[in-house]
Amino acid sequence: AMGGTGALVRGLVRKLEELGGEIRYGAPVRRILTKGRRAVGVVLQDGEKLEADLVVSNADYVHTYGELLAPEDRTWNGDWRLKRTRLSMSLFVAYFGFRARGDEGERLRHHNVLFSHRYEGLLRDIFWRKVLPEDFAHYLHLPTLTDPSLAPPGHHAAYTLIPVPHNGSGLDWGRLGPEYLEKALRYLDEAGYLPGLMDRLVYTHFITPDYFQWTLNSHLGNAFGPEPVLWQTASFRPHNRSEDVKGLYLVGQSYQPGAGLPSVMMSGKMTARLIAHDLGLERAPKELLEARA
Repeated sequence: AMGGTGALVRGLVRKLEELGGEIRYGAPVRRILTKGRRAVGVVLQDGEKLEADLVVSNADYVHTYGELLAPEDRTWNGDWRLKRTRLSMSLFVAYFGFRARGDEGERLRHHNVLFSHRYEGLLRDIFWRKVLPEDFAHYLHLPTLTDPSLAPPGHHAAYTLIPVPHNGSGLDWGRLGPEYLEKALRYLDEAGYLPGLMDRLVYTHFITPDYFQWTLNSHLGNAFGPEPVLWQTASFRPHNRSEDVKGLYLVGQSYQPGAGLPSVMMSGKMTARLIAHDLGLERAPKELLEARA
């Protein structure tokens, strides 16, 4: 979308407000309130209670069930299941702005996937050994090739997304972060993807697994919810309607159908349809309407 992901977010906010919705910012949830195994509202971190007919959580799966619900409200999604859940990798994301040279489009596109010379070994380091590899793979996003308005004239805005182990690794990102940022950007420069990048940088910022864990409340800083292995994929992935608490619905990358923007948008549709069905608001099938006509 022209205007970047921000334009999509603004569109969703506008539609929500048109439908009478309200967004509360800076209001993290401390607990989902239940009564007789039914969701009846939430308690915010500051102690404020908000009553509701139903609750929808787009928070991380382990965080939602393990932190926001009391143990006595969980059977199917009890501690035993949460502990057995294999979590996805995390991410190191470097945001950067740089002076344009005019030839960036000769080597790169809006979306670029740059693989390491060793694919399977890299995955083993990240998922099994949980160590920070010496090499890395990049998803390099250069949206200003499509929409120059996202950066000042004569400049590009970009980010590169690098898979890294989640915080079950014990890595000290407070120490590693700055040097890993330089290493990642220098690679893009010296490998010839963005020649002279280090001398053209005007802005840098980065986030690490710590951001996913402590700001986004994603368990161990995972970036994509449960790892999509066979037994956590499709119908085996956490469901969008809670088995434990009536009136509690789930949406987002931790739940069905999975992670990634298209899948998360589909998750929203799936959850909305479940709610409409449970409230008796779903549309009658076309065949039934035609028969009645």
